Amino acid sequence: MKNNKALMYVVSVLSATFLYSITFFFIPLKKMGEICILNVPGPGGNPVCAVNFSLIFLGVYMFIPLIVSVILQKLVYKEPLKEIGFKFKWSPWYLFAVFTPIAISFLSSASALIFPWISFTPDMSGMIDRYKDMLSPEQIAEMQKQLAEAGPSVLIMSIVQMIVAAVTINAVFALGEEAGWRGFFLKNLQSMPFYKKSALIGAVWGFWHLPVIIQGYNYPQHPIAGVFMMIIFCVLYSPIFTYTVEKTGSVFSAAVLHGAINASAGAAVMYIKGGSDLTAGVMAASGFIVLILVNVIIYFYDKIFSKEKIITKA
Repeated sequence: MKNNKALMYVVSVLSATFLYSITFFFIPLKKMGEICILNVPGPGGNPVCAVNFSLIFLGVYMFIPLIVSVILQKLVYKEPLKEIGFKFKWSPWYLFAVFTPIAISFLSSASALIFPWISFTPDMSGMIDRYKDMLSPEQIAEMQKQLAEAGPSVLIMSIVQMIVAAVTINAVFALGEEAGWRGFFLKNLQSMPFYKKSALIGAVWGFWHLPVIIQGYNYPQHPIAGVFMMIIFCVLYSPIFTYTVEKTGSVFSAAVLHGAINASAGAAVMYIKGGSDLTAGVMAASGFIVLILVNVIIYFYDKIFSKEKIITKA
């Protein structure tokens, strides 16, 4: 197995992740979320938990692919990290990595409206409804007041925050994953055709989330179906990641792209009401529609406009 680096990586990262997730037998993810590590002043001066134990647990979880990649690359195979994409050279594709996930998230709101039970809520009342089980009535009232006072500037401020988060803290944590998926794993699948290697990486990446998904992460209403939804989401997003990394030659572009996804996911439900975690959201059916469209656009861009063919090269 050592000679098959890709297989070695998959077995190693899944084993390490699932062993780490044995923690759930003692403290479920929901219970971790109730253990507050740091409180900050919230709406109306009421304390709000800024950092809970689940955030720390998930933060470490995200770094497991990086740890496994570095161990394999440096200690097992004794090769330099730059060979798995640890290098940087500016490219316009970094802008693509920042803004495409944000656009996909907002477009997912529009595509969600094809479902008759989902409606457009310009006052963001649908988003507020999603917080009713997490905040007190006083905090909800304060949130409604602040949103009303801010008006349209809320949208602008939200996009700015998404951009800043995507290229800073989110990118750091996303690198914990991307060093594995679009670093070590992708590098050792280069002999495969574009879509085949993208699908394989996406499937493993999605399955890697299994321990947290069945705990209610991302799909709290449907944790079992959520496992399959997450795999579909990752498979659909994977070609976008592969294309970006192939264009930049750097795993850091994947970290920015991943960071932008995490920063903008909430945008998909900012202005809609109704639906479930299976139908509304960037990781739900409405998001899948947009991701398919983006994949089609990238294919034709590569075929017609790109000078350096990646998908359609002979």
